Amino acid sequence: MTPSSSVDEKSFRALLSRNVALPLGVGVLSAVFFVCLITYLLSVIQWVEHTDRVINNLNETSKLTVDLETGMRGFLITGDEHFLDPYEVAKPRIIADLRNLQELVADNPQQVDRLKRLEALQIEWNKYAQSMIDMQRESGDYRSAVKAGRGKRLTDEIRNEYDEAVAMEQQFRIARNAEVTRTTVISVTLYLVFVLGLSGFLAYIGRKNLLSLSNSYSENLASQEKIARRLEQQAWLRNGQTELAEQVLGQLTLNLLGRNILQFFAQYMGSAVAALYVREEHGGLKRVATYGFSREQEQQEQAIYSDEGIVGQAAQLDRLIRLDDVPVDYFKVSSGLGEGPTRSVLVMPTSDDDRVNGVVELGFLRPLEDRDVELLELIAGNIGTSIEAARYRQRLQEVLAETQQLNEELQVQQEELKTANEELEEQSRILKESQTHLETQQAELEQTNEQLAEQAQTLVEQRDAMDRKNVELNQAQLELEDRAEELQRSSKYKSEFLANMSHELRTPLNSSLILAKLLAENPQENLSAEQVKFAESIYSAGNDLLNLINDILDISKVEAGKLEMRPENSSVARLVDGLRGMFEPLAADRKLGFQVEVQEGTPTLLFTDRQRLEQILKNLLSNAVKFTEQGQVSLSVSRAPGEGIAFTVRDSGIGIAPDQQESIFEAFRQADGTTNRRYGGTGLGLSISRDLAALLGGYISVTSEPGQGSIFTLVVPEQYVERDEDAAPAEQPRQVVAAPAPKPIAVSPLPVADATQIPQFADDREKAPFTTRCILVVEDEPNFARILFDLAHELGYHCLVAHGADEGYSLAEEYIPDAILLDMRLPDHSGLTVLQRLKEHANTRHIPVHVISVEDRVEAAMHMGAIGYAVKPTTREELKDVFGRLEAKLTQKVKRILLVEDDDLQRESIARLIGDDDIEITAVGFAQEALDLLRTNIYDCMIIDLKLPDMLGNELLKRMATEDICSFPPVIVYTGRNLTRDEEAELRKYSRSIIIKGARSPERLLDEVTLFLHKVESQLSHERQKMLKTARSRDKVFEGRKILLVDDDVRNIFALTSALEHKGAVVVIGRNGHEAIARLNEIDDIDLVLMDVMMPEMDGYEATALIRQDPRWKKLPIIAVTAKAMKDDQERCLAAGSNDYLAKPIDLDRLFSLIRVWLPKMERI
Repeated sequence: MTPSSSVDEKSFRALLSRNVALPLGVGVLSAVFFVCLITYLLSVIQWVEHTDRVINNLNETSKLTVDLETGMRGFLITGDEHFLDPYEVAKPRIIADLRNLQELVADNPQQVDRLKRLEALQIEWNKYAQSMIDMQRESGDYRSAVKAGRGKRLTDEIRNEYDEAVAMEQQFRIARNAEVTRTTVISVTLYLVFVLGLSGFLAYIGRKNLLSLSNSYSENLASQEKIARRLEQQAWLRNGQTELAEQVLGQLTLNLLGRNILQFFAQYMGSAVAALYVREEHGGLKRVATYGFSREQEQQEQAIYSDEGIVGQAAQLDRLIRLDDVPVDYFKVSSGLGEGPTRSVLVMPTSDDDRVNGVVELGFLRPLEDRDVELLELIAGNIGTSIEAARYRQRLQEVLAETQQLNEELQVQQEELKTANEELEEQSRILKESQTHLETQQAELEQTNEQLAEQAQTLVEQRDAMDRKNVELNQAQLELEDRAEELQRSSKYKSEFLANMSHELRTPLNSSLILAKLLAENPQENLSAEQVKFAESIYSAGNDLLNLINDILDISKVEAGKLEMRPENSSVARLVDGLRGMFEPLAADRKLGFQVEVQEGTPTLLFTDRQRLEQILKNLLSNAVKFTEQGQVSLSVSRAPGEGIAFTVRDSGIGIAPDQQESIFEAFRQADGTTNRRYGGTGLGLSISRDLAALLGGYISVTSEPGQGSIFTLVVPEQYVERDEDAAPAEQPRQVVAAPAPKPIAVSPLPVADATQIPQFADDREKAPFTTRCILVVEDEPNFARILFDLAHELGYHCLVAHGADEGYSLAEEYIPDAILLDMRLPDHSGLTVLQRLKEHANTRHIPVHVISVEDRVEAAMHMGAIGYAVKPTTREELKDVFGRLEAKLTQKVKRILLVEDDDLQRESIARLIGDDDIEITAVGFAQEALDLLRTNIYDCMIIDLKLPDMLGNELLKRMATEDICSFPPVIVYTGRNLTRDEEAELRKYSRSIIIKGARSPERLLDEVTLFLHKVESQLSHERQKMLKTARSRDKVFEGRKILLVDDDVRNIFALTSALEHKGAVVVIGRNGHEAIARLNEIDDIDLVLMDVMMPEMDGYEATALIRQDPRWKKLPIIAVTAKAMKDDQERCLAAGSNDYLAKPIDLDRLFSLIRVWLPKMERI
């Protein structure tokens, strides 16, 4: 610290101490002054109060005197003793009051004497008054005594004394008030003068000290600025060295290096013009780079001798030359806007190893600074080193270029010699080959001449025979063309007839099947069991009729060549497993054994038309089950060497005689073809199967003996190859011998592409029924399933484990566990599918489900009713928390619901609807109240209306998502508003349960509440169970959706309308294409169109095409419905603009599935 700064610090501390101490001292002095002044004023006020008290007492005493005189006069005049009452009261008091007054004015002798005189006068008056009263009482002559004037004289003297006493006291009060005022004014004035004088003195001293400090600080700042400028200059110099080093880095040529150096000086030092000269070997200097030169200046002489000019002198003397204020015509700097002279020039030599190798000349438009010279002196050595390095690299490159040139010339000469040698060798070889070839040709020509002579005679004979055959072929071709046209016409008539008959049969059959299925389901439970059985019989008979129609159509398609094959990669394991699942129950009903096996070596994949392959195998297995009364039926799959894959169906039935084994493949023929046959059927199955097998590139063979059973073998290639239309059908041998199969293997029940099966988990199924709580774990990873299994046992639970979705759902249905731990990635289905199936089933929807998965599907799972979601990998503590949440949910006695509804009647009706003994409902009418409750409480479910007094429901949901609340509960939106698509999409971010108030909305609300509260449906009242069943008979996807049904048949309209409205859809009807377009124009929010194809006035094809031409309906889903089932029907429908295709009679399950696929992806409950 410098001495000056130390002095400044002491001065500042002294100034600071004085500026703090003096205000404090002045404040204390002011406080003392004002305390004294206030004390003085209080004492004066007390004296003034004393004076007022004396005056008041004198006035009171004066009044007593008046009372004495008045009472005496009244008695004297009237003689009534009552007039003496004031007299008797005032007489003893007046003397006592006068003596008190004497004590009060004891400090004033004059007043004391006056009061003593008053006392004497009052005593004398009292004696006089008593004598007058006595005279009145004795009836004496008091009048003459009164007239004597003694009493009046005494009274006047008393009054005068009172007046003078009061006047004196008032004079005292006035004098004291004046004295107080004068004293106060003088004191305050003196204090103000003192304070102002002291403040002025302090201001003067403070200003003097501050000026001194200011001067000291200014000197220090100037010193700091000088140091900062020096540091800045040093930093500028170092930065310049660094930037110059960056400019000269790399493998630069001498010219490029010079340009980089001059550009550095221009950018860093602001030089307007610059040149770099390099010393050559003879000692002269040559200009290698310039900056800022004009075209004329560039063309001037670039060489300078060793001691020529300023540049030569700088190189000769090896020192920097500085030129300030150069002449105007020394050098011109030009630009696009004009030109002007330089003001100063710096010429600096560069050196390497103390030897000058160059000169840098810089011109500036500004005066030079010392730092410019200092920088140049610092970097001169660096520039010289860089120049020398560049010259060295240049010399190396010149030597390298000369070496490469010599090498290339040698290579060219070598290649020319090699090419000349090869050309000579090639010419020699060609000459030898030409000679050999000429000799061979000569021998062949001689032999050919002899053969041509013989063939000429033969050709003449053949030409005559060909002319005769051509005439015959022309006649046969004309006959074949006539027959082909006749066959084509007959085939066309047949196809049209079958298509029309299909339409006429399927149309009434469609309505019969739909209505029969609706009756058989009996959703309203208003039919008896026998009536339901009748409906099922009608539905079964209709399906049989439909199968017959389909068989006939298949035959017609095969004969017409219009049956299209659609090959795809198919898993043999899945194919066989599906057949086993279909026919095992049928075989069990007939008390037959049923076995399926896939032999070793069988291909796992097959490229063929899976639908047609399944149709063939179903026909073969159906016949086997139908014609077998006892024993067993089996399906064996093996490899057929050289042919593909063989499917062998064995049965122990009635068998087939050898003479009938060909006829059973004919249409409408059976082994038992008598009128009293025991077995039903049309006899079309084997005929269709044989034709389909041929189309697949395979064949069917049969081996059978009567009474011993039959063996039907279907052989198809592994890879389907499309056949030409005129290709011959594949040969069908009688019998196929399967490849040897020492060890059959069972088909995997899981529908996976490969046959690998996850090992069965040894869980607690054998311990059922369980005495403690049971947890079901649905997890495909065995190691993690084992961890959950062991942890469940550790916490006291029984545990079931399933590795697939179907197995998990089956265990849940069978054992009804207390809780479920579910994985999302399962081999057969998604975990969300399992969750949906669990929540749709009345017996399992109450089971709490907690998801543990690597997939982050928390939003979808929570909306579907899961109580929690954990993302893998998880720790043991997190898994314990999962079990803890499940236990808390299982032991929870009271379920809590937050109801946000501003309408009192609605709140009451909702509370009555969902209320129960174990449900606590908190009902509020404002959104802010709900937010306040959510910050401090956890609710199992929340029901909100969208239209609330203080904010909208969707705004409340947004604030719930962003603000700090205890937990975001499952939300059910229950509103009477009709939502737009955008509003509905926005609400879907927070809730999947949106219920529009209507006729069926209470049932939907009760269904959603029981889902989120995990209530056991069987424990609810009968009325509520019936409401839930009604709610589930309707589909969320269909609820409130508008579907346009376009059909001309009243029966179909009635049947489809009944089925769709039962699902909750709103059906709009159009009877032809014109009405369909009119309905679309009238109703804006139609979601889907069911379009019949064959209609009067305008058919479905034309109507669909017109709809697609309107931009409003470009994306409107259209499903075509037709009774024609020919090959080109589907293509025509799709070409017209339909999204999908459905053939009559309509399978309701397939119809509902297609509608779910094509409806816009919004759900309305």
